[in-house]
Amino acid sequence: MTSIKFAIIGLDHWYSAVPLARGLSRHPQTDLPLIVDGDPGRGRALASDLGAEFSTSLDDALQDPGIDAIGAFFSVEQNPGICIRAAEAGKHIVSIKPLARTLEEASAIVRAVERAGVQFIPAESRSRMTDQNQRLFEIVRSGELGRIVSANFVLCGVLPKAWEDSESHGWWVEEDKAPGGGWIDHAIYQIDRLRWLLGAEPVDVIGHVANLRYPQLPVEDYGHAIFTFSDGVVATMENTWTGADGAWRITTTLNGTEGSLAIDTIDAHISVLRPDAGASPSWERLEPLDDDSDLIQPLVDRIRGENNSLGTVHDAWRNLAAARAFYDAAASGTRRPVPVLASRNT
Repeated sequence: MTSIKFAIIGLDHWYSAVPLARGLSRHPQTDLPLIVDGDPGRGRALASDLGAEFSTSLDDALQDPGIDAIGAFFSVEQNPGICIRAAEAGKHIVSIKPLARTLEEASAIVRAVERAGVQFIPAESRSRMTDQNQRLFEIVRSGELGRIVSANFVLCGVLPKAWEDSESHGWWVEEDKAPGGGWIDHAIYQIDRLRWLLGAEPVDVIGHVANLRYPQLPVEDYGHAIFTFSDGVVATMENTWTGADGAWRITTTLNGTEGSLAIDTIDAHISVLRPDAGASPSWERLEPLDDDSDLIQPLVDRIRGENNSLGTVHDAWRNLAAARAFYDAAASGTRRPVPVLASRNT
C-alpha cells in the first residue's frame, strides 16, 4: 500500500505539531519528507531528528505533487491563507485549532475545501478517536445514563510556552494572532467533544472572561461559559491559565436522568453511576483507558476515504462559531445565539 506523504507546515503550535511529526515519521503508512517553518533553528533541528528535509518556503510543500497532505500549525491568523492555498493545490489538511480567528475567514476555508473535495481534519476533533472518548461515546449513546440533561467541563491550566524551554508565551497571548486566550485554548476541544457525544448543536451562550492572575495579558486568562444545546442540555465550560506550575487538571461530568459519568485527570478512571435493579445506585470505577490523541491511523483512514469519528471542516466552523458567540456574550453581558453554518454540504 502506498504511503501517504505529509509535510508539517509551521511549528508555532508545537504542542500539536511536534507529536504529529514524530508520529508521522514512525507510522508504516505515512512518510514525512518535509518540515516548513519560519524559524530555521527549531525547524532544522526537528527535521534532522526525523530524517526530513527543512524549508522556510510554503511553496516547497504546496507546489510539490508528491505531497499528499499537510499539517498546518502556524499561528491561527496565518491559517486561513495556508489552508485555502493547500486545498487549491489538492492537499488534504490537518489543521490547527481553531481553524481561523473569525467566521468570515472560516467560511472561506469551508468554501475552498468543498470546491477542492479534499479532507479537512480539525485538530480539536482528533481526541474523539482515543479509547477513552470512544468509550464515553458508547456510554452516552447507549442510553444507559438516560437522557443527558447537563454537562460540566473544567480545566485548570498554565500559560503556554512559545517553545519547549522558552520563557516567552509566544503568539498565544498576542491578540492580533490568537483567537482568544485561556478560555478558547481548551474550550474548543470541549465544544467539539460535546457536540459529537450528544449529536446536538449549541444554540446560545452566556459567559464571563477575566484576567485573574495575569492582568497584563491582552487576552483573558479565565473564562466561564454556559451553553444551551439543541436537545436542551445545559453545559458549563470553565477554562483557565491561572494554575500554579503542576496544577494542571481536567474534570468532566455528564448527568443523565438515569445516571452520571465523571472523569478527573488526577485519577484517570471513568466513574459511572448507573441504576441497579433492586439496589441503590452506586458509582462504578472503570479501568483507565488510553486518552492519547496523537493517533495517526485515523488520519490515514480518513484521507483514504474511510469514515470514522474525526471531525470535518464543517465541525471546525461550528466549533469556532460557538466560541465566537461566547466572546460576544462575555463582551455584551447578554445571552447570544450561536451562528448557524450556511453551506451546500453540512
